[in-house]
Amino acid sequence: MSRLTDDHIEELDREGFIIVPNFVRGDDLTRLQAAQRRVLPTWEEVQQKPPQDQSGNSLLVCFPHEEMELYQGAMDAESIDFARKWLKTADIHMRVGCLVARYPGHSTGGTGEDDSNLHIDNGNNSLLPFSDQLREFGQIGFWVHLEDVELDQAPLRLIAKRHGRDMTQAVPLVCRAGTLCVFTNFSWHSATAYTRADGQRFTWGYSFGRADHYWEGFKHYTHLGKGAPVWQRFIGGLTAQQRQLWRFPPAGHPYYTEQTLALLAEQYPGWNADEYR
Repeated sequence: MSRLTDDHIEELDREGFIIVPNFVRGDDLTRLQAAQRRVLPTWEEVQQKPPQDQSGNSLLVCFPHEEMELYQGAMDAESIDFARKWLKTADIHMRVGCLVARYPGHSTGGTGEDDSNLHIDNGNNSLLPFSDQLREFGQIGFWVHLEDVELDQAPLRLIAKRHGRDMTQAVPLVCRAGTLCVFTNFSWHSATAYTRADGQRFTWGYSFGRADHYWEGFKHYTHLGKGAPVWQRFIGGLTAQQRQLWRFPPAGHPYYTEQTLALLAEQYPGWNADEYR
């Protein structure tokens, strides 16, 4: 059974976000939890000197990291299919993937329209103001909570479209491990403080945008052509069609010659040049 359906498309359009419990489960959940903890340190590991990203006691890690499992997890076929439907095109690009940690003492931080830090992500994701009618002029994000999140662990707060910017109607994303939250850079949301004395709140996410929307993107990964070994092995293990998601020219593009194919096979271990001939 599909975890993401056309009903979810309608719900995302209507509400501005969707929450899907048990999106990641079983062995996949265990494997991704372990990979996440190899990237993000626990509170016990950093409490003597907490990282100070994003207004303190917080950590943001984007590409590159050294966990193949997380790169492969971002290639979730249902997510890609859902993003294509939402963005109204099959020609989409992966935007940058990130991991976020919140620790005890983290304040609400971040950007915001008021003291509640209510905001949309369009301002730091696009050169263009947001469109309230054309959803495809935006990006769609898939944020997975691989571990439980309680109310005192800085859960994200989201507001359904019908409530405008009424913070009294915000929904805190308190959830069990494996829960997916899908929202866009037009979705109103707010950070919260981490008030528990121990533990941490981890989030792993990836997002997509239209390939022809070159004015968009939070961060990019085109600087990773060399010097990021796990990334290079990941790209080398993809098919030609999958690589298009990561901004590589499609098979048949004039860039691909015998000279460039030989260099690509050297740079990206596993690259199958025959797909491009």
